[in-house]
Amino acid sequence: MSTASVVNNFSNQPLVSVIVPFYSTYTSYLEECLESVRCQTHTNWEIIVVDDASPDGVARTIIESFADPRIRLVRHERNRGQAAARNTGIRICNGNFFLPLDCDDMLAPTHIEKVLQCLKAHEGSNVAYSDYRMFFEVSGDVQFPVRDTRALLREQWIPHPGTIFHRRVWEQAQGYSEDDVFRDGNEDWEFLLRVAEVGLHAVRLPEASYYYRQHANSISTSRFVFADYLTREAMYARHRLLFDTARMKRPFLAGGYRTSAHAFWRKHERLKAIKLLFHAVWLSPYDFVAVLARRLRPSLP
Repeated sequence: MSTASVVNNFSNQPLVSVIVPFYSTYTSYLEECLESVRCQTHTNWEIIVVDDASPDGVARTIIESFADPRIRLVRHERNRGQAAARNTGIRICNGNFFLPLDCDDMLAPTHIEKVLQCLKAHEGSNVAYSDYRMFFEVSGDVQFPVRDTRALLREQWIPHPGTIFHRRVWEQAQGYSEDDVFRDGNEDWEFLLRVAEVGLHAVRLPEASYYYRQHANSISTSRFVFADYLTREAMYARHRLLFDTARMKRPFLAGGYRTSAHAFWRKHERLKAIKLLFHAVWLSPYDFVAVLARRLRPSLP
């Protein structure tokens, strides 16, 4: 490949390919992440770590310390973002299924086995996921009940990392979007919308077996919230027919403007926040009132 160099060769046919985008900011978590895969009760897997042009060779050092031929390293020559890293890993993977795994997260020992069983037990399904266990700076379990495609146009009810996909789903959806706008986030939601357009059939393991590390550097607590309205505008532009058919354009976009307005307000960029909030109200006044009512309810007598 012209954009990546591959380290180690793996000739056997694994069933599940675990795709781990990596950048050296998260070096301290990578070993723990990979070890959680090595401890899986399901052993027919491979790991592909995609180093997105880290300025050092620490990923190679960590991977070589495992001395496990099932773990491969791919390196981008320039930083291209998480979506591109996932696409790179999936293009060269050997599995019939793939599982995106963030390099600072972990899997419970039975995660792959149980999620795969769940997928195989439901004929016609092409996506299977579990609930989440938050840890580090925030703790607790988060449930993700199965909903329909219309609900996916309002919020991302399928948690992307830890989900097992049929590889053909990625092929049919033509992979993740590598557009620059999604480097700030929502590239996983945009991918799920691509899957919805070709046929989304999701099943859930009602068990918190994906361990999600919540910390100050998490994308969900940093730049993502400021760009939410921009990424949603881009998502709508790419999936206009899907949103317009379901009449979900305005509530979908309004959600992004509200999220970003709140982020800019907390950053004390009040004028920007007010402009975004007014646009959210214009898009969907009903949703604004509903959100305001929910926030005021705890303070009411």
